[in-house]
Amino acid sequence: MLESTGFCPGPKLALEVSVLEREAWLDLARKLDWKFSYVRTEEVFPPDVSGRPWLPTEAWQDWDEPYRTSYGEYVDGQARKEQAMHAVRDSLGRPDQLKSLNRGFYSALKLHTATFTLAEFAAVVGNLRGARFGRDSAWRTMATFGALDELRHTQLPLALLHPYVRNDAQFDWTHKLYHTNSWIAIAARHLVDELLLYADPVEFAIGANFVFETGFTNLQFMGLTRLAERMNEPLFRTLLGSIQTDEARHAQIGEPVLAIIAKHDRAYAQRLLDKWFWRSFQLFSVVTGFAMDYLTPLAQRTSSFKEFVEEWVVGQYLESIESLGLQRPWYWPQFLTALDHYHHMVYASAYTYRATTWFDFVLPGPEERAWLAIKYPASWPGFAPVWQRIEQRWSESDVGIDFQVHGSSIIGFCSLCQLVLCHGTPQQNTAATATIDGQPYIFCSEPCRVLFEQDKARYQGHHELVQRVLRGEAPGNLLAMLTEYFELDYDTWGKDALRGDYPWLQRTTRVPKPENAP
Repeated sequence: MLESTGFCPGPKLALEVSVLEREAWLDLARKLDWKFSYVRTEEVFPPDVSGRPWLPTEAWQDWDEPYRTSYGEYVDGQARKEQAMHAVRDSLGRPDQLKSLNRGFYSALKLHTATFTLAEFAAVVGNLRGARFGRDSAWRTMATFGALDELRHTQLPLALLHPYVRNDAQFDWTHKLYHTNSWIAIAARHLVDELLLYADPVEFAIGANFVFETGFTNLQFMGLTRLAERMNEPLFRTLLGSIQTDEARHAQIGEPVLAIIAKHDRAYAQRLLDKWFWRSFQLFSVVTGFAMDYLTPLAQRTSSFKEFVEEWVVGQYLESIESLGLQRPWYWPQFLTALDHYHHMVYASAYTYRATTWFDFVLPGPEERAWLAIKYPASWPGFAPVWQRIEQRWSESDVGIDFQVHGSSIIGFCSLCQLVLCHGTPQQNTAATATIDGQPYIFCSEPCRVLFEQDKARYQGHHELVQRVLRGEAPGNLLAMLTEYFELDYDTWGKDALRGDYPWLQRTTRVPKPENAP
């Protein structure tokens, strides 16, 4: 009972205040849809902007997210995570802290933060489109939280890693990557622009929230969090964990949207799933595959990239889509084969052309190769001779002179994914060609070719790196491409992490060179 202190004479009033339990009022705060009286629903949610198939409001009334939260709960939880993050940064965030890391894992950190930080910022736009044009009020609320999440995910790595730039210029690429024409930037930007900036709310929810975040972001963040724990690296571990808890929440937007779309247009739902699963897999093969199978020290490895995909993607993803009556992608056999080969192919290519990146690479030694042979018994015999040849070239070269063991010509890229033409095996590449509307194209794989032809209007105007050279937009000389087009220099372009100076390497010559040798 609360008594009024009133300012006027008279009897005191007794006011009884009752507080509703959370579950009694939460739905009232979530479901705020109403019927429009002055405009048609199609004017509030234009079909071209809200996404296809355009369904009547009644079709969306059962939209429901598994994890429900109010704005007050959201703010309270985020504040606690911010406090924890800043506490770790204040105690461990010294500019010399990261230099104590293993050099391979140091590079994994640079690859991860550059690839994802500004992609998170693009996801702000995608979520805000859902916050305005999503067809259910609870969806719009969750998308609003998602936009706030993604803005935070952009700010955190930029703020935490900025102090390290003065000691290592490669960390500047955490912010710089997507503003350059590095081949990784071209490929990642091609995916990010389409999925996060161009897609309507329906495609964003299925492609980003369901496929990209529910399926593959777990792979990246949980896998690297586990590795950071084993590396005893609390700053990176806390950063990843702080972001992943957000991803797990707003990733839930995807499944209820997918369920409704599948009910009304199953073929379209299947097509979106198939496209974004393949495209997501290719990007994560580079970022996560490199980190787990090559850049993490052998003693700290737990699972191979393939094992982690089988655990966190294959089983859970198939269970999720089959529960909705949807099918595994039509290219599933090619995907399973790619798990054994693709990231190995790209890593060998990227190592050979490491100066085209902003992070350093590790040459797998005898013990690492023995581990890879155990984890990939079906494919590793084909890759072992590749690394034996690279090892031989290092043994015949001077320490520290990367370009003695480096490719010199410009290689080919896929017209869809914009990544290196590296599908297949070392013995048989699966590159596919096609002439579309009189224009020749080359693709790294059959899935990329089919996806391009299914939506050629989206992709025909985009030029991969070799096409840019042929059109005079990019230089044909590799060194000029590095410095003028990729905006790299000696301090920032990728090198062998130990400059070829491995204790297990049997050298025919050993002439140490200064660290800053050109």
